[in-house]
Amino acid sequence: MYRHAAFFVTCLAMVPLVLGVVLVEGEPPLHEQVALALTGMLVLAKLMLLQGWHGSAKALVGFTLLPLALALASYVLPEYWIPLSQWDAMSRGLATGLTLEDWRPGLLTTLALLLLAVLVATHSRASLGGPLLLLMTALLLGIQALLGGTGLDAQLPRAAAGPWSTLAMATLLTGLSVAALPGWRANATALRRTLAPSLLLVLAALLLWHHQKSVTERELHATSETEARQLGDRLIREIHDHLAAVERFANAWTLFDTPPSQAEWARLAAPYHHDFRYLLNIAFVDPDSRITRIYPPSDINRQVLGERLFDAQPAGREAVRRALVEQRIGRTEVIMLLQGVPGIIHYLPIPLDERRTLGAVAMVISLPMLADTLFSEVDTQHTSLLLTQGERILASLVPATRLGPWLHEVQLDISGIPLGLTIQPSHSRLLEQLPRHPMVTLVTGLTLAYLLYLVLHGYIRLAHQHRRVHATNTELRREIRTRSQLQEEVEWLARHDELTRLPNRRLFMETLAANATRRPLSVLICDVDHFKRINDHQGHLVGDRYLEQLGRIGRDVVEPSGGLFARYGGEEFVAFLPLADSVRAREIAEALRQRLLDAALLHHDGRVLTVSIGVVTLTHGPLDIATLMQAADDALYRAKAEGRNRVKVAPALNTVEGA
Repeated sequence: MYRHAAFFVTCLAMVPLVLGVVLVEGEPPLHEQVALALTGMLVLAKLMLLQGWHGSAKALVGFTLLPLALALASYVLPEYWIPLSQWDAMSRGLATGLTLEDWRPGLLTTLALLLLAVLVATHSRASLGGPLLLLMTALLLGIQALLGGTGLDAQLPRAAAGPWSTLAMATLLTGLSVAALPGWRANATALRRTLAPSLLLVLAALLLWHHQKSVTERELHATSETEARQLGDRLIREIHDHLAAVERFANAWTLFDTPPSQAEWARLAAPYHHDFRYLLNIAFVDPDSRITRIYPPSDINRQVLGERLFDAQPAGREAVRRALVEQRIGRTEVIMLLQGVPGIIHYLPIPLDERRTLGAVAMVISLPMLADTLFSEVDTQHTSLLLTQGERILASLVPATRLGPWLHEVQLDISGIPLGLTIQPSHSRLLEQLPRHPMVTLVTGLTLAYLLYLVLHGYIRLAHQHRRVHATNTELRREIRTRSQLQEEVEWLARHDELTRLPNRRLFMETLAANATRRPLSVLICDVDHFKRINDHQGHLVGDRYLEQLGRIGRDVVEPSGGLFARYGGEEFVAFLPLADSVRAREIAEALRQRLLDAALLHHDGRVLTVSIGVVTLTHGPLDIATLMQAADDALYRAKAEGRNRVKVAPALNTVEGA
């Protein structure tokens, strides 16, 4: 059931992949196409695994890991190891004009796809970190959905993928979870103990990454803004310094009573023009507002020689009048110069006395040349510059590369004229300057969390196996003890009578043989008189009870003398008495017979249960057990023949010939 459900859910992941291509207006960005394609390959690999095509699935996963590994390396490797320009050069090897940011998926997308690839390759097994990888992927997808949905993604670097890629990855993740869920249930308790600390480390890594990312981006934004402000300040200071220098240049002509010659004008104006690169020219204007001297004498400047400014340039008429008539510095607004370009003109008077003016020095600032001077101080390949006055664009420079997300606006005061300077660094330049440690922190934190899971999971499995081995050993020891007890019981039963708990015939014979050299050596054979009547008239239970009683009496009588009392079979009992002569043996036999009488064990007719005993003693010579037992049995026979309930002693044996 789970297999079919997993197959169905995984198939559903193809829906957002198709919709992500069909429903997006225009062609999706290349990085989004790459994310969709890699997700589709992982979906296909999982479907192959569910169908049993393991070889093809693993090959497809391996092919997917190659671009993902390159993308991850580009995020975490330091800039001084592999510069961004080198990554772009390698990208252009794949397609003309292609850059790294064009095809590289976002950081969170790359990590999520890598984790999904590992999950597919490992079948989401718990022993290989499947549960943690699933949860990490879910967290990454959730964060990138939040960043993409709320517009919080600062694009430095790009972190999130599009909604369709995110939905496709989430659906694939659901299919992987459904397929792996049955295998996790058996170890649910162990998984919870393993996942808790690992997840805490994952969350800590994500929070630290987000914090470092925010801090480094703010610092980079502040640095970029400071550089833009410093650029504007340098330009303002330079223009003020140049204006003061030109004032000194104009004051120098107050020492003369006649207008300067072209040669004199060129000789004195050349150093100033050389220093002020954004000056279109430095001109001498006579009291009638005609341009009579100009430097440099370029073609475009010579065209305006002889022009009467009051007539040719009405927009600057007031500034010219202030210099020639009022003997004060005049300044135009941003006007169209006679050379056909926008600019600003400063007119500095050259007074002869309080009423007469020799003329004026015109310092002509070309705004395009000013912009060129400004642009020369920045990397125009990676910076967009825009010089404006209000809504009017005076000069602009926009590089072909992709621009970054930050605009820096600086207000310029060009001798009282407010201009706006907008600076926008390129995306690649910002990426080059952006520290890599937030990405390294995130990747390292996720890796450590994964390793922690593997260590904890291995430790828990090892502890579980240890407990199982310990339980097995305990059970084995219990089984050994049980078997030993059974063996002891079997051995005991092999040498004892189960009813009376007395040694049996085998143990008696082994004991007799073991004491073959001891002399004198006596043997008793006892037989209960008329025992069959007990079983016939009173039942076997009563008979068994009487036999048990006789066994206890025999043990009490024989064992204190160092002998052995045993059940020989049926109602027959034997006794072995080492170092007991015939007199002592007879005494023990009589004591045994009397103790049974005193026990008052009755037959059904009221008569007392008695016993007949035969005694034999070996004083010298080797032991022949058969002869010895036969002699004792003969004595027992005589006791029964003479009326029972008596003891008969066989003649003492000196030598028993073996049979």
